[in-house]
Amino acid sequence: MMNRLSMLAVAVVLSGFGVALAEYVPPGQTPATKPAEPTSQPSAAGGAIQATDTAGLAAKKGEIITVEGVIEYAGWGKSGKVLNVKFKDTDKDKGILVSAFTKSKEKLDAAFSSDAAKAWTGAKVQITGKLEPYGGKIKEWADRLQIIVQNPEQVKIVEAAPK
Repeated sequence: MMNRLSMLAVAVVLSGFGVALAEYVPPGQTPATKPAEPTSQPSAAGGAIQATDTAGLAAKKGEIITVEGVIEYAGWGKSGKVLNVKFKDTDKDKGILVSAFTKSKEKLDAAFSSDAAKAWTGAKVQITGKLEPYGGKIKEWADRLQIIVQNPEQVKIVEAAPK
């Protein structure tokens, strides 16, 4: 019994030692592999993707993400059923869409000084949600990605709009 335990202890020590040697790089030498180069713009603090980073957003399609940027415009559409949000400096044909619907209006307005659209316009925000293909009726937006805001917790004002 003692021999088996001794052999097991030696094996554990040696395997741990081997791992340590494999990861050790002597001073003045470079590791055998380089870290991967970033493929898109750096993320904002907290892992948010910049709203202007169309390629970075496209790579996250289908995932829950946080997007950050300054909102150029937030307002209810002609029908009054959809709150449309446009980030500043985004591609007008491919940029991310953010929307909310009337069923969320009351709780969004209550959380943002009684008018979410007004509070968001001009503000730097982080919006979290599932990044999905646009599913609305506007044909020109068919290839765009969107986040649908249903709860106030999805929107964080990082910097209020200038007065």
